[in-house]
Amino acid sequence: MTTDVRADRMPSGIPYIVANEFAERFCFYGINAILVQYMIQFLHFGDAKAASWQAMFKAAAYFFPLLGAIVSDLFLAKFRTIISFSMVYVAGCTVLALGSGETLMIVGLFLMAFGTGGIKPCVSTNVGDQFTEKNAHLIERAFSYFYISINAGSSISIYLCPELLSNPAYGPKFAFGVPAAMMALATVAFWLGRRKFAVVPPAMKSGAAATLTVFMLVFAAMLVITGVVLVHSNVLAATATMLAQLAALVYVCLRPGVAAKLPDDLHAWLRRCFTGESLKIIGRLIVLYIFVAFFWSLWDQSNGNSWTIQAQSALMDKHLLGFLAGVPGFDRAAAWEMLPAQVQVVNGLFILILVPVFTFGIYPLMGRFFAVTPLRKIGIGLFTVASSFLIVAWIELRIQDGHMVSMWWQIAAYVVLTASEVLVSITALEYSYKQAPLYMKSFIMSLFLLSTSVGNAFTAAVNTFMVEPLKTESVSTGAQTWVTLSTVDGYVTGQKIDFSGDNGVQVTAADGKTEPLAGTFLIAEIDAAAHRVRLMDKVYRQPVASTGSYDLSKGEVSTYTLVGPMYFLFFAALMAAGAVIYILYAVRTREATFVREAQAA
Repeated sequence: MTTDVRADRMPSGIPYIVANEFAERFCFYGINAILVQYMIQFLHFGDAKAASWQAMFKAAAYFFPLLGAIVSDLFLAKFRTIISFSMVYVAGCTVLALGSGETLMIVGLFLMAFGTGGIKPCVSTNVGDQFTEKNAHLIERAFSYFYISINAGSSISIYLCPELLSNPAYGPKFAFGVPAAMMALATVAFWLGRRKFAVVPPAMKSGAAATLTVFMLVFAAMLVITGVVLVHSNVLAATATMLAQLAALVYVCLRPGVAAKLPDDLHAWLRRCFTGESLKIIGRLIVLYIFVAFFWSLWDQSNGNSWTIQAQSALMDKHLLGFLAGVPGFDRAAAWEMLPAQVQVVNGLFILILVPVFTFGIYPLMGRFFAVTPLRKIGIGLFTVASSFLIVAWIELRIQDGHMVSMWWQIAAYVVLTASEVLVSITALEYSYKQAPLYMKSFIMSLFLLSTSVGNAFTAAVNTFMVEPLKTESVSTGAQTWVTLSTVDGYVTGQKIDFSGDNGVQVTAADGKTEPLAGTFLIAEIDAAAHRVRLMDKVYRQPVASTGSYDLSKGEVSTYTLVGPMYFLFFAALMAAGAVIYILYAVRTREATFVREAQAA
């Protein structure tokens, strides 16, 4: 549709995009918020395994934007791409809601990742495509609306879905089902705006259907190879394998012998995107996105990952009004207690507060002392996110030592983390769009989203590599559970120990139910003379009562090399070092801006 717009009026398609993003983010963040809790509570995963799998899901969700961008830019344009991938997205959510067990969870999460990844680069760039040079000054405001819709939708679902999961009357089917319904609503909302959008046509004008079929078959083969690497190696190697295959495919397609056999439109698009100035733009942005990837490795751990696992401990006081305990008439026992997964909701709320604070307060104040460029904002944000991990490291040290810590300390860490998000994420999103020429905006946006994928892949790899198998000699059951190891040197109380496999031992949970000895427990006591440790449960730190006989041939026992606060300090130090190196990149980089011309609406 071709439209012309007044310079002072927001394009008519923006409300439909914002509504779609609100409902889609409700779905994604609602499911993401409870995923680790679901795996730990219902599938009895250990903490590291649950954190790793959740990070791998997000790595996939932010990898498939590469596919969505290529399909959009080359074959289908943004509208048809978004609708097509949204249908797969809805199917994945439905499988997750109606299925049960590990296998169906994997199928549902894969379809979800495929669907949400396919639409991600298209939805955000579709915002910018609605503008011309006449109203380009409104782009920043539109992206702010867009980002606010993300955080409004995520905040509501992050509060609601944990309530549904923890309520026996609802459980996983409703906790995953409500987000599935919202994703269906998101698809309908976007379809309703089909006549309002300014559309940038795809690069291929003929032969698109046949070429798309061939491309999808080649991409499927690449996925199979990547899956084999993942099974036999690790998530970082799998990510590198997939990226290397895509790079090799582009290289081969640009060779004269192969290029001559490609459709002219496809060959022209490849040459425009991967040669000359376009290739230089990609190279500059990829370097930036490496630093942004480390940012996402830290930030996403606050989003249903390690920060949520930390909040599960009963030593984190989740009575937010607990400071009123001395007030006459205040009943602490009856006061509302936040669920562990719900603490994430403060991030979205702080976004709503801090976006205008930074836009109208902090940035103008900073501008009095130096030029506030996007690259400088990002640099400040990298140091800021590292500092938030210092706070959660201190919290983890207190919990490991058996001290009560108020949830307000983690909320304080979220304030710092959210400030870094405003500085890095919103800025990098807008910066990525403006740096990209019109014909490759979706592709550039997919590279920006790929930084999130790489960051989560790194988190998953750390959670995998830090698991240290323990040589277990026996497990003594009874009112207390003791585990005899080959050595207990270097272990501390509060350290985590994971059990997995059908090991023959049953434990009595806090609610009185009998469950397998599986998942994460803590060391309550160390008997150095007998080379054994006594277990306590992770949440309430109570003795573990158990029955049965441990089968050494089936059970697996492990601990973590990054013990307690060292886990968070590792990421803080890594990010701080990366931020220092980033300064060298920023001072050598020039910026450019590309927006759609009015006649190309």
